[in-house]
Amino acid sequence: MKTYKLIINNEKYEAKILEYSGSHAKISVNGNDYIIQIEDDAHSTIPKLTRPEKASAMAPNFTKGTDANSGEVRSPLPGVIVTISVKEGDIVKKGQQIISLEAMKMESEIAAPTDGKISKIHVREKNPVQEGDLLITIECDEVCVTTPTPKSSRQTPKPPSAQVTQSIDNIVRAPLPGVVLDLKVGIGDVIGKDDVVLILEAMKMESEISSSLSGKVVKLFVQKGASVQDGDPLIELEV
Repeated sequence: MKTYKLIINNEKYEAKILEYSGSHAKISVNGNDYIIQIEDDAHSTIPKLTRPEKASAMAPNFTKGTDANSGEVRSPLPGVIVTISVKEGDIVKKGQQIISLEAMKMESEIAAPTDGKISKIHVREKNPVQEGDLLITIECDEVCVTTPTPKSSRQTPKPPSAQVTQSIDNIVRAPLPGVVLDLKVGIGDVIGKDDVVLILEAMKMESEISSSLSGKVVKLFVQKGASVQDGDPLIELEV
């Protein structure tokens, strides 16, 4: 990824282009991510820099991550699921909005890449997700062909899935950095698979962190107000 070093009004800036399409781009300036809208006017080549302060502003529809051939809808960027507009068994049309994802204080609409039936929803509202996480599987009207996901030229570690998983030590870990707002369980509680165990504030959104196993809570590694990093232990289970 090329880095541009700029000096504007004697201030130094370092910019990187993270994503680019015909009408929008995602850039990082001094570590802060922005969505750029590029004007359609053929006479203007100057992009508009937009950084809405309100979470209700709508971001562009990203097509990255949706594969019409396989029927898999994946997250185009890290964020938090705001709304899921469909349920399993629903019939959808290509281009129909199926999920709203909040990222960088903006809501992005995720659309169906093909006509078909919703066969599986892999996330829930308020779930945090990472780029590439599987959101929805669509059973295509026509035969779908599974195509391998192209590998990025940038070799970066694969972040953990937002659907919190346990390692062999039966520990629930944080799927992304944030602050613990509330603990929903205590030591000795018996929980089931997919039960919400705590509320994590990440990217200015409250995310429900759930367990992928059933068991008894034997240890709490965090308390309300604690800051956690990606992969930090939260809760230990006896299964």
